[in-house]
Amino acid sequence: MRVMLLSANDAKKLRPSMLAGFIFVLGIVAVYIVQLALNMVLTQDAYYLKELKIQKRDLATEVQIIQEEVDSLGSPQNLADAANQLGMVANPASVLLDIRNDRIFGSPEPADAETAAVASSNLVANSALGTVSEFALSTIAASGLEVSVEISSENTPGVVLESGRIPASPTR
Repeated sequence: MRVMLLSANDAKKLRPSMLAGFIFVLGIVAVYIVQLALNMVLTQDAYYLKELKIQKRDLATEVQIIQEEVDSLGSPQNLADAANQLGMVANPASVLLDIRNDRIFGSPEPADAETAAVASSNLVANSALGTVSEFALSTIAASGLEVSVEISSENTPGVVLESGRIPASPTR
């Protein structure tokens, strides 16, 4: 190891200038300010992401509640109530069609509104039903609907099945 002695003038030349020190300190401060700004942006984005996750959870809950209401209104008892509100009558005479062999099983009879049973409320108590239809006999009476079925005595031929084909609506 060698030790060199320098003169005072040479030592002043080797000493860092005040400008270099100021630039170095300014660089360190700039790095800390950029790091602080990035941390603030990341923290703000984390809060925004948390808010979006909460909103997603709330919307998923709303969708589930609405889906349960739709399922409840689509239950057979509520569909029967809605059909009764529209004046439809259940026909107890079941008829089965065999399209492949062009056969009808059972004897078709028109539904009779006077002898058909009309549901006055939900038929089965179901605690899972979130929404029930607003059907009652007083509702039909107040709306002016008559519960009746007209029977036409015209002998016009209905839809005739061709072998192996199902009739389609003319408006398709």
